[in-house]
Formats: sequence, C-alpha cells, structure tokens
Amino acid sequence: MQKLGALSLLVGLLIASPLVKAADQPVMLDPDLPVYRPVNTQLKGELKLAGSNTMSHVAATWADGFRQFYPGVTVTIDVTGSREAVSSVQTGEAHIGLLSRGISSDEVVGYQKAKGHYPQVLAPCLERIAVYVHKDNPIRGLTLQQIDGIFSTTAKRGGEPIRKWGQLGFPGAWAEQPVVPRGRSGDTGSQVYFQEAVLLGGEFRTDLQNHPDNLELLKGITEDPRSVGFAGLSYDNPNVRAVPVAIQAGTPYVGVDSPEADAGHYPLVRPLQLVINHDPKQPLPAVEAEFIKYIFSRVGQEDVIKAGFQPIPARPANIALDAVGLGIAR
Repeated sequence: MQKLGALSLLVGLLIASPLVKAADQPVMLDPDLPVYRPVNTQLKGELKLAGSNTMSHVAATWADGFRQFYPGVTVTIDVTGSREAVSSVQTGEAHIGLLSRGISSDEVVGYQKAKGHYPQVLAPCLERIAVYVHKDNPIRGLTLQQIDGIFSTTAKRGGEPIRKWGQLGFPGAWAEQPVVPRGRSGDTGSQVYFQEAVLLGGEFRTDLQNHPDNLELLKGITEDPRSVGFAGLSYDNPNVRAVPVAIQAGTPYVGVDSPEADAGHYPLVRPLQLVINHDPKQPLPAVEAEFIKYIFSRVGQEDVIKAGFQPIPARPANIALDAVGLGIAR
C-alpha cells in the first residue's frame, strides 16, 4: 500500500499550502506553475471522463479551455458519482476518473489485479467544505465536536448528541426546536469525506435528510430554518450562510471564505482527484497526456478558480506530472 501512503503525503502537502493572495484581492496563482505549451493543434481524438458530480463542474471548465487549443478533440463527461470513478477507468469505459473522496484499499487491490499495475491518483485542486445554515440563523460558529454531535449517533469526538437548538445556546422558542441534519447519499464523495473527517468514521443519524445533489440540499435548508447541512463553498447562495468552524473549543473560529482559510487554517478541505490508467512501462496516450499537462499548468489552474475551487501550488503540480511521466525540465 505504498501508493496510498505516497498519496496521503501529497494530499497533506496540498492542504497545508496557503493560497497566493494579494491583500483584498482575488486568489492569485503560484507564479511557478508550469506554463502550458500546446503541441500540434491538429491533435484529434476522444477523451472520456466519468465520476464525481462535484468534479464535473471543474472538468467541464477544463474541457472548454482544452478545446480552445485542440478543437479536434471531443471531451465527454459522464456524471456517475465517485463510486464509479475507479471502476470506469479499470474497465476502459472512461480514460480519466473523477474522484472526490479517498481511493479505498479495495479499489486499489481490485484495479491492480485487473490491470497489472496500480491506479495513479492525482490531486489537481481542492474544495473547502462549508457547514451551512439558514441565512437568518444567528449561530456564530461550531466546533468539530459540535458538528459531530449534530450529525452522528456515535459522537466519536467526545461530545454529546445535539438534537435541539437549545443545546447550542439558542434561547426562547428556538430552544426546543429540533436540529434537522441534511446530507447526501452514503456513497457520494462529500458524504464519505464528511463521515471520515468530521465523524471520525462514525455513523450518521438515521434521520439524516438525504438529497440527490448539493443544490437540493441547500434548497432544503432555505425552506426549513431549523436545518444544517454541508456542501462545497462553490454552492454558497444568498439564502444560506456558511458557519465559521473551530477545531475545538477555545480555538478560533475560521470562516470558510476568509483570509485565515486562505492561509490554510480552515479545517474542512478535501482534495479532488483524477484517476489515471498509467502503466509505468508505457507512455500515456497523446490526448490524455496533453489534457493532464493542461490541467496542472497555470492556465488549467486558472480554470480551477473560475469553477469556484481552490488551485494547487507549483510543487504539488510538478510532483503530479512527474508521477505520470510528464515532468518537464525546471
């Protein structure tokens, strides 16, 4: 499982890297990111991507940008969920998988048995996961322990189960109102990430309100002010509010879209990943190779920002390119 260990190390490097951001300015890219230099513009072929709903948004932005260089390349995106990201590449139904959760050891083993080599997992961008409440909810912040208490039956972080708003300090009529938890289905990337990172592998409440996508989840919060849910920062809208989060009681609350979060202090950040069928003994097909080089270049990371996600710095980008034999002289 050395591959999984190396991936964990790279993910740690990604999440710990602060964003490059000028004072009171939008996120800026690492100036040392590779520059994309297109090959023959007559490049033709088909590129199939499949997997994560969340990643389909940034993938579509990459596809649009890539086609500006190579109009002869057709890019299709099949939104099947992270559960299909690895298997679709394994069976050849897709060239690249879109995976918004960690790859499992079972997936790695099954892939290796089927293909004779391990899947290569690359992290081209990050997503901050926000905890959302109704826009009129006055709560100032939540600790990870309190969030665990709201969503789980196991309370592995040591707190008490939180079922009424009065347990979070709400007075008057609100005190007896139930906290209505909202989430996704059990095999979506955001649900798996939240269960591992916040619930520490514990169990979700049986009365969790499941939604088919994040837009429906936020609609549920809008319609029921007693609700609390989680989704990526890019789904923020005027009818909901992202609650600042603290690692534990007594530590600062950090807003999901704040200078402190830009500096790497927001606790709920997940890597969004690509699953690549890279046989170390063979070069990648030309279309796949160019698409990956595009993604990890400066222009590809500009697309990440356009899609509402967090770009990566130059060092992890270069490590990813090296991992699939696409490193360039630096």
